[in-house]
Amino acid sequence: MTTTTAQQPGLSYKEIADAIISFLEISLHTILYLRSVYPPSTFSRRRAHQVPVYQSRHPQVRSYITNVISSLAPEIHSGKLRRMTVVIKGVEDGLPRERMIFDLGYLAELDKLREGRGSEVGLIGAPNAEELGLMLRGFLIKLNALDGQLLDNQGETTFAVIIETNDSLEPSSNNNEDGSVPPWIPALANDTLHPPSSQDLDGCTEKHEPLLNVKAVETGVIDIRLMVQECVAKTGVERLDP
Repeated sequence: MTTTTAQQPGLSYKEIADAIISFLEISLHTILYLRSVYPPSTFSRRRAHQVPVYQSRHPQVRSYITNVISSLAPEIHSGKLRRMTVVIKGVEDGLPRERMIFDLGYLAELDKLREGRGSEVGLIGAPNAEELGLMLRGFLIKLNALDGQLLDNQGETTFAVIIETNDSLEPSSNNNEDGSVPPWIPALANDTLHPPSSQDLDGCTEKHEPLLNVKAVETGVIDIRLMVQECVAKTGVERLDP
């Protein structure tokens, strides 16, 4: 008689989504520190997934980041967030210096999974908490090393966060029944990535500024990839790919 051990379920979709949302918040704080958008003295050093990270101590910056993350969280839980881009740009001219591009992909059967309480059930083949933690740890190590691979940004800079959805519709968090101001507004043309998110950046034939692939994590449930684009306004080099 032949027997086998049943495969144990890993984390649920909701648990992985929550971990990715937290990871994006950590990454956003850390990017602002690494790229010197604000003075280093305004950040506190923390640890996440056993990796040194940074958190802004400025109340307005922290409040803004918290609002951004809470507003994009529903899009991740529903599998609609395709891309989050952190645009670092000059204060004087408003031109982008670099873009940190987080692309997300989702389980193909997500719509069926989200019926009832399926998103809260552990998934066969999904990573467990320890495995996911190791994946995100590797991602944060790569993120911290990124600073040494990029040219410094000259002059005073600021940032914006741009999100793009799979359905090209307004984020669900903009549908406020209480009449409050929507958290998301249309992005400035200069801030948006070209080519648009409807095209695959790797196989796109439209010319664009070079992209550096930093790190990808494939959980089989929610996959996430980081790319960086240094812009002409910083490099002064009009080199376009492909």
